[in-house]
Amino acid sequence: MRRRARSRLPISAFALTLLFLPGFAEQGNAPESGAAAPDLHQAVMRFQLDLEMLRWVTGSPKPAASPWAVSETAPRHLLWQAQVMFRKASELAQEVAGPRALPLPPGSWRRAQPRPAPLDRDIELADVLRVVADARERIRAAIGLQNMTVEGEMPPRDSAATASDVLVRIVQANRQLNLLQHREVPPRDAYNRVMAAVNRAGDLLGGGYPPAPPLASGQRPDDVYRRLVTCMGLLQEAAAAHGIQTLGLNLQRELARQDVSEADVYHLATTLLADLEYLAQVLRPEATKPPRGEYPMPNFVFPAHIHQVAGVLEAQLRTLAR
Repeated sequence: MRRRARSRLPISAFALTLLFLPGFAEQGNAPESGAAAPDLHQAVMRFQLDLEMLRWVTGSPKPAASPWAVSETAPRHLLWQAQVMFRKASELAQEVAGPRALPLPPGSWRRAQPRPAPLDRDIELADVLRVVADARERIRAAIGLQNMTVEGEMPPRDSAATASDVLVRIVQANRQLNLLQHREVPPRDAYNRVMAAVNRAGDLLGGGYPPAPPLASGQRPDDVYRRLVTCMGLLQEAAAAHGIQTLGLNLQRELARQDVSEADVYHLATTLLADLEYLAQVLRPEATKPPRGEYPMPNFVFPAHIHQVAGVLEAQLRTLAR
């Protein structure tokens, strides 16, 4: 009989022995309705452990970018980034599986898109926990197809963990997923996020859509990132006037970063859009549309194009902040 090939991963930070085989499903991890930040923090750490297994096997590098420094985080920030994590995990798992079917356990979330935000109530941490669990099931199924035996410790539950700690870990996990896929986030994805933010800001301004600034050639992701950080600061001012807390990102630290990637631009644009969507949910402005042909979509998106539409968003948010 042909013996099953196995790979052993020496992950010194973890001491629990886990056997991953096709069809294996860890029991007892179903998210509960009363989830707290420490529960979600532990769940993301488990997800990161699974990513470390794949990283070790594939020889992929670890993220070099410094983690976000965050002081205030709402469940909506976590859900939007967790949805990004699910999409990336699903894509990676399908790439690993190839023509094979992923051995997902019964009752798994089977759709290609992540669970949506609830429409009839505020987002809760339990909603985020479900999306994280869905993403982890994809990665564990991919690991199961590799027939790996893993030795490690289950990450402990940190009772002092906050929602901000969770967000930092989710963003780091998304960075690791990018490296495991050996590709950056397409600039078009970040462009679409910024354009969606422009549309929502236009609603909040009652149809305020300023002309786009001239296209500045030679822009790099760090130039785009700094403009989006400026937008984040303006949004904080605008939201504070209505008593709404936006993401408490350390803006001065982010402005000084020199290790910005295209994925970082996408993640920050995602957070900006999450806060603008929430502001619109609270203020309930009438839906508007940009003037036809005002912001034409380029056939091939460069950082300069994202920088240009971020300039539109910056002008809108300066008006909102006033």
